[in-house]
Amino acid sequence: MLTPSQVAFYRSNGYLIVDGFLTPDEVRSYAAEAQTLVNHCYEQGDIVAHWGCVIEPFGCGFFNPAEITRQACTTREGFVALRSALSAREVAACTLGKFGRCARQLLAEGKTGGTYLLNDQYIVKPPREDRAEFAWHQDILYFSEAERRHAVVSVWTPLDDVDEINGTVLVDPFPNPSRPGIYENDSSADVSTRVFPAVMAAGSALFMDGRLRHCSTGNKSTRFRTVYMPQFSLGQMQMERGSDTALAVPVDEQL
Repeated sequence: MLTPSQVAFYRSNGYLIVDGFLTPDEVRSYAAEAQTLVNHCYEQGDIVAHWGCVIEPFGCGFFNPAEITRQACTTREGFVALRSALSAREVAACTLGKFGRCARQLLAEGKTGGTYLLNDQYIVKPPREDRAEFAWHQDILYFSEAERRHAVVSVWTPLDDVDEINGTVLVDPFPNPSRPGIYENDSSADVSTRVFPAVMAAGSALFMDGRLRHCSTGNKSTRFRTVYMPQFSLGQMQMERGSDTALAVPVDEQL
């Protein structure tokens, strides 16, 4: 669980880094799942060209579409059961448990609405790959205006030590805590004196408000760089026609 001071820091700055968030065993479990998915994707194509370095367990073709039922996408039991066909049951339990509890603290304190797992993905950057970079962006802008009424937190969790060489995140904290997510300068944020590279050890976690501006560089190292990133929403995010935007798995027994 996060401390009150950590929650307050996140609300003011739009991000929070927690060192040693995952145990070594948890890092190995997520890394093993990632490797299974990477091997599958390389059998189908190129990680960068075909997947853009982003591998979603339910979206990369590992599972038969018929297996990805509404129950698997909207209930704890269904989600854990299907993911257990990919890796140890503890992985899905950790996503909904340890990650989910912290997301709930950051999203739901003093607000109504449950906390839901919206998406989870592995961000895999092959070695010596300059194409494996992401431009400055805010995650919330990938959603429609109707969907943006739901607060979102992404938990960027490296499974390898990360730095500027192998493609870590550059973070541009909220410039004004009283106006979170409002950036006066629309140009590239690399001119901001606030920007810093998130140099982190494997198993640490970077919690990012959906409105936080960030980017990442390519991987110039000789090794793969893998990150696990679940995203959570406050309330069940749905598109205008009423279908779920992505996953809608309750962190608590809300359904």
